[in-house]
Amino acid sequence: MRTLALVIGFVFLLCSGAPAQDTKPPEPAPTFSSHTELVLVPALVREKSGASISGLAQSDFTLLENGAEQKIAVFEEIKTAAARFAWPPLSAAEFSNYSGSQPATRRLTIIMMDSINTEFADRAYAHEQILKFLGEMAGSHEPIALLQLHRGGVRVIHDFTTDPALLAKALRRFRTGEAPVAETESSLQDPAAVTGTQADDTPKLALEAQQVANLMNDMEQNMLAGQRLLAARLTLDGMQQVAHAFAGIPGRKALIWASAGFPFSIDDLSRAFSGSGGLPSYVADILPYYEKTWRALNDANVALYPVDVRGLLVLGPSASSGSSSASAYEAQRAMRQAILRHQDTLSTFTAFADMTGGKAYFNTNDLVRAFHDAVEDSSSYYLLGFYLRPEDRKPGWRKLQVKVKHAQAHVRSRSGFYVLPEDKDKNKTRVDDVVMAMSSPLDFTSLPVRGRWLGASSGGEDKKRATFKLTLPPDAALVDESDHNHLSLDFEYAARESTGKVVASNGRTIEAHLKPESLAKIRSAGITYEDAVDLPPGEYSVRFVVRDNLSGRLGSVSTPVIVP
Repeated sequence: MRTLALVIGFVFLLCSGAPAQDTKPPEPAPTFSSHTELVLVPALVREKSGASISGLAQSDFTLLENGAEQKIAVFEEIKTAAARFAWPPLSAAEFSNYSGSQPATRRLTIIMMDSINTEFADRAYAHEQILKFLGEMAGSHEPIALLQLHRGGVRVIHDFTTDPALLAKALRRFRTGEAPVAETESSLQDPAAVTGTQADDTPKLALEAQQVANLMNDMEQNMLAGQRLLAARLTLDGMQQVAHAFAGIPGRKALIWASAGFPFSIDDLSRAFSGSGGLPSYVADILPYYEKTWRALNDANVALYPVDVRGLLVLGPSASSGSSSASAYEAQRAMRQAILRHQDTLSTFTAFADMTGGKAYFNTNDLVRAFHDAVEDSSSYYLLGFYLRPEDRKPGWRKLQVKVKHAQAHVRSRSGFYVLPEDKDKNKTRVDDVVMAMSSPLDFTSLPVRGRWLGASSGGEDKKRATFKLTLPPDAALVDESDHNHLSLDFEYAARESTGKVVASNGRTIEAHLKPESLAKIRSAGITYEDAVDLPPGEYSVRFVVRDNLSGRLGSVSTPVIVP
């Protein structure tokens, strides 16, 4: 990645080799920090019957952070509409990851089917239930998207549409036979499957058989623990992609996670939050992924609704279990382990829902009702917010609680948020973010980007130079006025053939301290970046990624291009 310090104005002419200016910090002047953080907390206020309570005033609410009351700086009662979801029409040469006129009262529902943690039979049942749900949604005009979470990342089954018939048609065409990354409880319900054949009843042979079975079981459990850790990391990575994809779209988003889940000890997680120490190594390894995922979901106003697609699950010994003492011992041990993993899985579902203000659904065969509830949850809510003081940046978990002065009120909101520690390896984080955005099939929207192809000219060596222009709207990028108007942006692109092979890629970083007149220009007109990609004649897909290095926000968009 090359770093250039350039003139920052309405247009960056990087291809022309413009001389570097504005790189020396100006003389110190009165400034203010741009890092004040607004913490937004959507709150659902319902009666016991489930009906929404409307008409409440800001004075009816109390917002607590770690038990201390916070001044509510943002308050709004939001009633959403099932608005049609569509980007504005663009010319053939234009592309964008955002719309400049999106209503803030839109609600969106994303259904994500999980193939990482779910057995094939349970996925088939989930398909059946989703198709039934879509059939009941005819005429509702609810914007819904269908995604699949698999070991290769996130796959778009169908983008947002208000026509459930199109979603049902896409889902009927969609089939996946891949195995889950880790075994689930459904494969462990019969202890005989774990213990194998019955052992001899003689004491000596029974003892030897038990020792061998214990050793094999421990080896198997270590292998499964590694598989579950991998499954958890892949799952969290997929959720981060979804959060980045919808972060720039206003309103509350409901993410329905149709899954068999993965087991993670919430007791260990609670100890991690409290800093009590003595954590298993796998907790220390996975905890940063949880923190980053929950932060991304909350920043994007995404409420997670885990739905256990296994339905009503009963774990118990089967009649096929062996009758010998060794076999019975192993059967009981396997069953205890299966029950504990099942409890941890349900705790994981609940934790994800609580951390994001959603709701977990398990021990029920009525998945359709759960899907309907998730959609209706976003129809009416209150949006509260407070500013985190600049001096209050101690890393860690902060508890949130919303109270309402209403006798019949039941409040549901996210239970907390993270203040992340200072990034000790910012370059690695930048690279990881760009790689994730570049490889994801979803356009990331927290940083709005609009682009246009300007034409092609001779590039030498039988190649053409296809010139493009990327534009960020005013105030899209963070400028740190406390650091002499510091601006830092990464621009990356990758061009792929129809086979997916990358045939051209490049990246540049804009790093500058702006003079007041340059700051005024980008505040009024935005930032434009021009560059070119050299390609042989043909048809390509080009992926653009822009990262604001001061805020960590990402914008990405893919577009086809034909080089004559």
